[in-house]
Amino acid sequence: MAKFSLRRYDTQARFSMVVSLLSVVPLLGMAWVILQQFDMSELLIYYGKNRKIAVYASTLVTLGLSVVGFGFGLNSAGQRRNDKPQLSWIGFFVGACVFCLAIILFALFRFRGESVIPA
Repeated sequence: MAKFSLRRYDTQARFSMVVSLLSVVPLLGMAWVILQQFDMSELLIYYGKNRKIAVYASTLVTLGLSVVGFGFGLNSAGQRRNDKPQLSWIGFFVGACVFCLAIILFALFRFRGESVIPA
């Protein structure tokens, strides 16, 4: 069998951890884009068309990566042939936390966002 095969549970565990940790990068980018224009006095987020596209794209990438990491971590966590279960659990929990934070940030953007049309 090939060295990198997603049929092996230890490889799934390693892949889960890497993908889940990679999902933190677009989450931080999304948080930066959203919170950069957050007005504390009015509790609103002002955005233009480019910022909206950036938030939607980073949300999509973040959710995709976190679901993949969560799924592979869940699949490989309790398997007997997995000699690295701690990597599975890291991928599982990081993927779940990133998924929840991405949903919360996106909901904040959708509910508290105000479009600013340039004059």
